[in-house]
Amino acid sequence: MSDQLDRDAAGSLVVGFSGTTATDELRRAVADGLGAVILFTRNVASAEQVAALTASLRAERPDLIVAIDHEGGEFSHLAPANPWPLASPRLLGDLDDVDLTRASARDAAATLAALGIDLMLAPSVDVNSNPANPIISTRSFGRTADVVSRHGVAFVEGVHEAGIAACPKHFPGHGDVAVDSHSDLPRVDRSIEEVKAVELAPFRATIAAGADVVMSAHIVFSAYDDQPATLSHRVLTGLLREELGFTGVITTDALEMQAITKNRSIEDAAVASIAAGADLAMIAVGTADAQALIARVADAVRTGTLPAERVSDAVARVRALAASLGQRTRQPGLDGAPIREVAARVVANQTFPALGPTPYVIDLTQGLHPAWNPYFSGLPEIFTRVAPGADGVVLRGEHRDTNAAEPENDDIAKAAQAAEGRPLVIAIQDAGRTPWMRDALTHLLQKHTGDVFVLCTGIPEDRSVVPAGIPSATTSGRNVVVLEAVAKELTR
Repeated sequence: MSDQLDRDAAGSLVVGFSGTTATDELRRAVADGLGAVILFTRNVASAEQVAALTASLRAERPDLIVAIDHEGGEFSHLAPANPWPLASPRLLGDLDDVDLTRASARDAAATLAALGIDLMLAPSVDVNSNPANPIISTRSFGRTADVVSRHGVAFVEGVHEAGIAACPKHFPGHGDVAVDSHSDLPRVDRSIEEVKAVELAPFRATIAAGADVVMSAHIVFSAYDDQPATLSHRVLTGLLREELGFTGVITTDALEMQAITKNRSIEDAAVASIAAGADLAMIAVGTADAQALIARVADAVRTGTLPAERVSDAVARVRALAASLGQRTRQPGLDGAPIREVAARVVANQTFPALGPTPYVIDLTQGLHPAWNPYFSGLPEIFTRVAPGADGVVLRGEHRDTNAAEPENDDIAKAAQAAEGRPLVIAIQDAGRTPWMRDALTHLLQKHTGDVFVLCTGIPEDRSVVPAGIPSATTSGRNVVVLEAVAKELTR
């Protein structure tokens, strides 16, 4: 009984780890029945290394599930192992060609499959109905349920064509929040009718398309419960299981996020999420202690806090998914054809002036985030690669008021001075929700007397902050292949 309970407890967990090889502790947890592992940038050095890593884990137990966040856009945990990164969902939604979205997802998923990764924690089917949303941005296919539903379905179909599992997220929907759940607990006060019409529509569609896994959101939906969805029986079991009819695996988002751990321990959150209906409790930090988590879940069953049948049900779903993955046919990738097509369309659909081979590039971009790592340093790197005479600066986060004393010491003022006498490219990313960036854009446009071009690399709604008469274009995300194509056009 005890051995089986411990294996079941292990099977209800997905954990992260540090390093590019599996530790002895992780190997033991896998052998003891761990449900899944999740990979991040910290675990990736090259394609050969990732393939060896996943093979070593499966040598401990063949039915282990290996997952990775892989939504597309600026942030790619597989950058060192993948020369053809996936376009951002928003760019795919803006192009609005579901065949291209399907091909893009298939290409990305085939790359994962070749590396021994069989669960793609994507697509994000959040409807970005609030452009000021601090966390979703270009991770969403768009601002309407129709666009997100159509492209979410195409994405799931593409992942399945590659022979691995897809995971729509973040249920019930992360698109209308004012708070980043990595730092605090967001709250959505829409009515049930509004939630059904907007947030739930893409989940219904992707579930009907055969979604294997659904990831929960750390958000309170007040029309349903006063607990975050990840810990809510009403949301996970009542809404997702019973009302929407989802029969696959429910995984939580990373439980170490502050939306959850401000008021409870990670271990207690793991138990509570499984009790609410999750089949996999995710602890994604590199310091996750798999053995301690297994012991905590097992102890909750022994003390009656967590029903044994709930854990058994969770593990049965996880093992069934693992078994199905072992039987799927995995298709080869398309060697980057979809992202090259995306880049070509971005260039063909917009006007880019020829600024010459020596522009100065000021990249106004969002601050670094604990959940991801950009796979390039910024726009100056991209431009210099295609036009060695170009250079520039990347500015992230808050900067000094350009009207303050000693403006020559301000980063924005210094950038304006460096651009004097040269064509200027100013990149902005989600400036509509970022006051310092809007102020910086205004200052730079006022100070520069030569040719200037504004490139909106975040949500395309940013174009509204660009003054009339200033040439601009959008990329709806920061994909390196797309940005290289744009840089080539601008440096003619």
